[in-house]
Amino acid sequence: MRMSEEFEESAISRLPPRLQEEFFELAGMAAKRVAEELRREKERILKLRKHLRFRSIPKGLAKELRVGVVDGSSSPRLSERLGYRIGVYTGCYMVFDGGEIVSDDDEESMAAGYIMTPQTGSSLYTRKLLSLMRTLLERDLALKCMEKYDVDLMIIDGSFYGFRARCSEIKEKEFLGLGSRIVGWELVREIYEKSKRLLDSGKAIGVIKRIRTAAIDGWLLSRNWRMEETLNKNDRSLLRSLMRCGEYFDYRDLLGDRWSYLHYNGLKGWFKEVKRIIKDLPEDRKLEKALGHVDRKLRTQIITDLAPKNSGSEMREEIFREVIGVRRIYVRLSPYAPPTCIELGRGVDLESTLAYLMENANLATGLPFPLDLVDANVSVDRRIAREFADEVEARLLLDQELNAEDVHGEFISINPQKEE
Repeated sequence: MRMSEEFEESAISRLPPRLQEEFFELAGMAAKRVAEELRREKERILKLRKHLRFRSIPKGLAKELRVGVVDGSSSPRLSERLGYRIGVYTGCYMVFDGGEIVSDDDEESMAAGYIMTPQTGSSLYTRKLLSLMRTLLERDLALKCMEKYDVDLMIIDGSFYGFRARCSEIKEKEFLGLGSRIVGWELVREIYEKSKRLLDSGKAIGVIKRIRTAAIDGWLLSRNWRMEETLNKNDRSLLRSLMRCGEYFDYRDLLGDRWSYLHYNGLKGWFKEVKRIIKDLPEDRKLEKALGHVDRKLRTQIITDLAPKNSGSEMREEIFREVIGVRRIYVRLSPYAPPTCIELGRGVDLESTLAYLMENANLATGLPFPLDLVDANVSVDRRIAREFADEVEARLLLDQELNAEDVHGEFISINPQKEE
């Protein structure tokens, strides 16, 4: 084993001694502050338990299912060259019959792509485009897997409509890459339609790893309209302290059927506006007025992100209802990891799905182990976009019809002090 594999120097140790010392002092201060917050919050979190209903995951119902799993990844960094911005993405599906992988020899189970755009404008648009291209690949692979293997359960990585955030920024844009033209709205529409096909299949669920929803805090806020009564924690963090392994939490048990978790999450996010609107109302009218205001804000946000510019009211309403209607639950699959957030497609059998997840959990991550296996296949190193760009440049330099100096000039790092 090489020395670099045996020992990796820490980032702090690379700093000048004076800064190292200051960071360790700051870490001590931060630890003291967090300890005080944890002690202060513990009693309040435990009081919350009496308001939440935790159901037991059924035992002994797990069937021998054929399960498909899909995941994707994109380069954490773009390679920023003088002439181009370059990113890459990957996708993969795997199929399991019980504990046996049956897709190992499937040459269609993996795919990759790249984007290469001119070095103009904001890189934020390119990053969003890269994210959407990866999501489209994931949706295509999931649909192909379902058709090819007739799976009983299809697990996708992430939320069905998690891609919608900031789509409004690129909907009206056209991206002119090398030999390709991508229209923002057409890309968004294609991903939306394919996500809806998965949701309607009766077989698909989404596993959401990075989640910051605070609907429980929104519910606490709705009880007395005082922000100081909230716990200022996301739902997954709160539920980690309260749920036992083998239990699940359904938002509908707390919030009811009329308003979604998105409404209560928005209640907290837009509370300054809400507070101003309801301040002179009698108590029995405040909740309806507050959530009605949030409903209008959500409607504008979702339609702006996903609906065509000149779409009719019927299409806009359908898109809005589609997004807010997705059912979410949290499942505690391991005593050593936080609960996992699951989105349920329409028609999915809840009990058999939960039983399968419980019996096929990775105790270290709290996730279904098939998803961990696919993730390991597709995860890409932060250096991959740079290496891909270097490979493109190397092949261009072999072309005798091109001027080597011009080629090299286009691929010089945009930052002369370091490679990006």
